[in-house]
Amino acid sequence: MFEYHTLNDLIKLSADNNLEIWEIIQQADMYENDRSESDSFNMMKEMYVAMKNADSMYDGTLRSASNKAGGDGGLLHSYNESGKNICGSFMGKVMEKAIKMGESNACMRRIVAAPTAGSCGVLPAVLLSYEEDFDVAEDDMVKAMYVAACIGKVIAENAFIAGAAGGCQAEIGSASAMAAGALAFLQGGDSSAIINAATLSLKNFLGLVCDPVAGLVEVPCIKRNSYGAVNAVTSAQLSLAGIKSAIAPDDVVDSMRRIGNQLPASLKETSCGGLAITESAQNYLNQSF
Repeated sequence: MFEYHTLNDLIKLSADNNLEIWEIIQQADMYENDRSESDSFNMMKEMYVAMKNADSMYDGTLRSASNKAGGDGGLLHSYNESGKNICGSFMGKVMEKAIKMGESNACMRRIVAAPTAGSCGVLPAVLLSYEEDFDVAEDDMVKAMYVAACIGKVIAENAFIAGAAGGCQAEIGSASAMAAGALAFLQGGDSSAIINAATLSLKNFLGLVCDPVAGLVEVPCIKRNSYGAVNAVTSAQLSLAGIKSAIAPDDVVDSMRRIGNQLPASLKETSCGGLAITESAQNYLNQSF
């Protein structure tokens, strides 16, 4: 049975047992939940397939309960197809899928919380775009899901994944770290490169507050999914190039916890601070419903 509580534990377990990180996490899941190898893998595949289905069922004509969120995914798709895409095909697709998934969540469509509903667009945007553009076998994508899951589990155990507890760094930051590690794995990175990618990614969101306008998971939440996904790709690329985080992985997670504890309640999903109390936010609220 493999037990892990830190990001460094994952690196050490991988090295000591000559196993890839995803294999360690699968075996831990089998032990903790009394599942067979095939049952564990099929369960994770169901999660990934659910992400694919949610992406394919995006409906740009839908609007959220406020009647304000929806349709931006279609706008981004049109721009990506216009020949003016300045980000390249892959990154443009990542941004588009992240926005679409965030809008689907706001419109009460079925999504996969990864790790939360408010950050549901980050991981699928990176993984689905990679599968489509790099012609990867679906089973390899499922292995990447295990990698993402263990990063999220460590962050949840040692810090937060909920905006109400630690600010948006806990939601978009955690999702971005999960996606960065998963992408580094898909690109052939070893355990150190995977964890380094997650570390670089999480560092960029430390201190990000949770200030939803009108208490809705719309502004600025939906667009932050796109930024989280792009940050994940950037972090994976940096790590795979050999660029190291000067701050140790678990120190970054610990820093997230301390920062989250230091944030006032007004910046933790209460809509009592930040963007939520601006004049623009009030106008948004008045024009909704």
